[in-house]
Amino acid sequence: MRTLCFALILFLSLPASIYAAAIPIVFKLNAKHDPDKVYATFYNCVGATPAPSITGTYNNAEGTGIALSTTRSYKMSELTSSSSIATGVPAGVPAVLISDFNSGRIYISYDQAMGSFGCTQPSTEPTSNDPSLGIRFQPMELDIESGSVGGVMTPIINTNLTYIDYAAIALSLTVKNATSTIANNPLMTSVSSELLTDILGKTTIENYSTVRPSASDKLPSTNFTRVLSPTSADKVRKFNDWTNYLKTTLFASTTTNNKPIKIKGFFAGVGGQPANNGGLATDREARNQTQSYDYLVKFGANGDATMTAQAGSGDGTVAGAGANTGQGVGAVNVTITFAALNASTGIYGNNPAYTYGVTTTTGVENDFYGWVVGDLLAGLSWGLAGSPVKFNATSAQNIPIGDITSAEWYGGLKSTGGAYSVPLSPVGKGYIYGKAQPGNPTNYHTYAAGLVGITGAYGFGLQDRAGATLMNFNRIAQPNGYLEIGIDTENHAVIGASPSQQSGVTVTVDEFGSKDMGASELKTTYSVEDFTTYSTVCSFNASINVNGGYGVFMINSNSLPAGSPTALRLIKLYESNGTSAFFGNYAATGPIYSDGSWWLTDLSGNHILPSDKIITGDHYYAHFVVKDNGKYDENPALGQITDPIALGTDTSGSGCVLNSEANFTFELAGLFLAALILACFRKKDDYKSLK
Repeated sequence: MRTLCFALILFLSLPASIYAAAIPIVFKLNAKHDPDKVYATFYNCVGATPAPSITGTYNNAEGTGIALSTTRSYKMSELTSSSSIATGVPAGVPAVLISDFNSGRIYISYDQAMGSFGCTQPSTEPTSNDPSLGIRFQPMELDIESGSVGGVMTPIINTNLTYIDYAAIALSLTVKNATSTIANNPLMTSVSSELLTDILGKTTIENYSTVRPSASDKLPSTNFTRVLSPTSADKVRKFNDWTNYLKTTLFASTTTNNKPIKIKGFFAGVGGQPANNGGLATDREARNQTQSYDYLVKFGANGDATMTAQAGSGDGTVAGAGANTGQGVGAVNVTITFAALNASTGIYGNNPAYTYGVTTTTGVENDFYGWVVGDLLAGLSWGLAGSPVKFNATSAQNIPIGDITSAEWYGGLKSTGGAYSVPLSPVGKGYIYGKAQPGNPTNYHTYAAGLVGITGAYGFGLQDRAGATLMNFNRIAQPNGYLEIGIDTENHAVIGASPSQQSGVTVTVDEFGSKDMGASELKTTYSVEDFTTYSTVCSFNASINVNGGYGVFMINSNSLPAGSPTALRLIKLYESNGTSAFFGNYAATGPIYSDGSWWLTDLSGNHILPSDKIITGDHYYAHFVVKDNGKYDENPALGQITDPIALGTDTSGSGCVLNSEANFTFELAGLFLAALILACFRKKDDYKSLK
């Protein structure tokens, strides 16, 4: 025992950098944040008798490794040492070294330590009276456990980002010093916290109605704590409910028109396989057995779902089982009530109660039936069920997305063996949310849709159907690798539909991409000179419901120079012929719906007058008008708009506006070639222990 105690003391007192196999984690702060006012808190609850547990250290000022605890919060300044935490990791930055942290979360909080610790993770429900309710915080998920790498046992980290329940702080994850490709590295939130929460704050029926503590406290208010998602029981009715989708759209398509949803694929099983070799279909193990599933789903006029098992469903002897054949559950029907689907725990929460046979669950269980119900929930969240949009699927060409099987929706497993292609699936190609349900904004998970293109974080739990957003690495394969947690470090621009549109006009941004391009790159690569950008360069594709109509879009920036808005210029960059053109005159007093007109508003929508002064660091939206098939639209198809743009200043001093009648041949040569970065979307791995 003395030897053991001495060894433990030695472990806790030696410099942490000697434990090369443990996982180093570095916290990267935005320069505007004070390390004394940003905190990290470690939460988990594991074991037969659940209790918090972490094995890790941080270096103190003397470079001595101090044991981490789950019973307190740590200031970033406290986690900063002049000595490196591990080989390959920079010194002088907040850092920790962890060898074991099972099913954990790290909460980043501003201004205050968290109000509870260990097994008691904070509640964000407004009625909860949680001690951390008034604190602005954001978690990221990670699991660090020992595993075998090349026959050597070493800590392995699995990690992801989540905004499923709320968004408060924009986080990003990057494995640094990687010497080989790591799947899903990096997992970024490419926009600032202000823009992230502004976008999500507008996914409700009434804008900002789930901003806490009140709608008037949205950022940059110092009172702001978070934006709640529809998983909040207190706030779910602030979002569109599922009445139209289930009782109208899907009742009409599945029952009236007799085109049921096809929930079909192969369940890989739970635990070791075969799970039910020689057992009965009624045995508990049958629900864990790898097996086929094949259901036709119809919705009633009351919104209830009836999932009817087809012949061959629940078969554990199909070819996909390979050598792991066993007894499956057989053909057993499943039903889900509208009330269960419409609750905060239903489609939004991906966790409704359902009935199979004579058994009714309290939520989605980790077994065959849970997987089958999960396929339906994912399809409803993405808006794929009943989608009329034509798609070239593996099984058929030019077929409505709603007519193909659920496994084909996202690239799932086949009962005959193998899998459908994820990149070639509707989800893989970005045919989700509004692109799957055009003109039906209540027929998908609107909160999760707000995250498309700006983050690799989860918006709903079953996004993992199309593959994991999970990132993992170890220090055997990556000897100098470390995980960097970026805390509000990114500031890319996004393109969105402006709330200011002419009567009868609706525009939808189908996809967009954002790229940093400074003056040097613009000049060297695209011959654009004397233009300083104050936004990332954004490329986008959009749809407009009026052929030849005037659509209004907006791009954001929080790095505009102080001064009058009229000193700024909006530039259109033509990919097709390597030219560019400035947008037209600034709309001085309010929106002007003419091709090339543009204006600024603040985050609250207040118009910025020419006499107003821009405040550097504040967020603004530049709204701009593009006529379908006008001179600023590069897409010749009616109803489709393509328009790469950037916001900045013309530093030539000429103040000239390029010839608007030059038919795409302009005096100023410029070329923008940014192959459209399709809306970035990532899926959440089924991290049930963390939810």
